[in-house]
Amino acid sequence: MDFPIREICYASSIFWIAGSLQGLTGFGFNLLSIPAMVLWFPAQVVVPGVLMSYLPLGTGQFIQLRRDVDWKVLGMIVGSAIVGMPLGAFVLRDTDADVMKRAIGLAMVVLAVVLQLRPGNPFRHDALTCVGVGMFSGFLSSSIGVSGPPIVLFGLKQCWPQAMMRATLLTCFLCTSTLSLCVLWAVGVLTLESLQFVLWGAPGLVLGFLTATYLRARVHQVAVFRWISIGMVMAGGLAAAIF
Repeated sequence: MDFPIREICYASSIFWIAGSLQGLTGFGFNLLSIPAMVLWFPAQVVVPGVLMSYLPLGTGQFIQLRRDVDWKVLGMIVGSAIVGMPLGAFVLRDTDADVMKRAIGLAMVVLAVVLQLRPGNPFRHDALTCVGVGMFSGFLSSSIGVSGPPIVLFGLKQCWPQAMMRATLLTCFLCTSTLSLCVLWAVGVLTLESLQFVLWGAPGLVLGFLTATYLRARVHQVAVFRWISIGMVMAGGLAAAIF
């Protein structure tokens, strides 16, 4: 197996940044990694590769933050996400998803701006909305590899506590990434190239985990957390729309 230095440095750098912010906010690993990675690697390699890369990072962060997880919310989101995953996998396999990716990216930017400018009151029918958000998240997870924005915006809208939101989000993405990989394997998308891609980014995963542990002990303000979350959704949406 070849170990080209440029590819290893590029993949590891992206995973370092994405893993650091993921551990701070509870989301953002796929959101930040995939748009940057597809500039260098094929999308059919990047999507399953990023999902696989998140498993060890997400597992380590779950062990650290498991006491803050809201298991009821987690169950509703993950359970409903399963429904949307098969359709997303077929889209990835059979469709040129550029138009869909750009439309979703622009929609996430608009929603993030609206939520920041006019947050309004939390949804009354929390459970029903949670199921709908989970289904859409599952579809996005297996089609473009980014499931976070709908859940993040929903959590901000519902004013979830910072620690609960961070722990529940990262656990949710750990579950949906695992399930999405199973679906992608079933439709024949997983390849040895994706596994090689994971190995290239492994040093960045370790650095991202350590950096996130350092940052979590120093960022406690709710306003800072909210602005970072909104900013990451907008950055990911713009990247998807442009690239």
